[in-house]
Amino acid sequence: MRNLCASLLIGATVLLSGCNTTPYDRATIYYDRTQFTTQVSKDFPDIKGPILQHGRCSLLISTPGSTTGTYHFCTFALTQDELYVQGWDATALKYKEILRVDLSTLSKVALDSYFRTNQVQLIEQRRQSALSVMIDDGGYHDTAATERVYETIKKRGVTVVKSEGMMMPPAGPTPVVIPIVIPK
Repeated sequence: MRNLCASLLIGATVLLSGCNTTPYDRATIYYDRTQFTTQVSKDFPDIKGPILQHGRCSLLISTPGSTTGTYHFCTFALTQDELYVQGWDATALKYKEILRVDLSTLSKVALDSYFRTNQVQLIEQRRQSALSVMIDDGGYHDTAATERVYETIKKRGVTVVKSEGMMMPPAGPTPVVIPIVIPK
């Protein structure tokens, strides 16, 4: 019994020693808070006005009324008039645009929460997107920062509506198990 416990402990240690602790969003999206405004302004010279808020984020993009959308790890920059959402191109060492929303074109905005996850849902005539702000180190949602983005957009006079539910990425493929019965 003692050898079995020791073997299981050694096996678990070996398996866990290969685990990576860097959050996936941090590993794929470059973000340096102190240099971000300079970098993003260089990559997108047409950003209008000062950047009020910025950070890491996760984004879902879909059609209005849907609760399923394509998922992106991202960074965002919020100005008085627009929301800019970028991905990171590691080969070119610059940000690439994923989404740009002119706040005056928004028809509705909603805030939805599920436990510690908040989403600002931006509804336009032909597109719906959900933005969740992440902490600078990645891996966890920043509920207070997400609520600040929502409040900034709400102050622009956008119609506030009740959310139809959290937006989620499409479900991953699941293996199909087909039992084979062999009669005797």
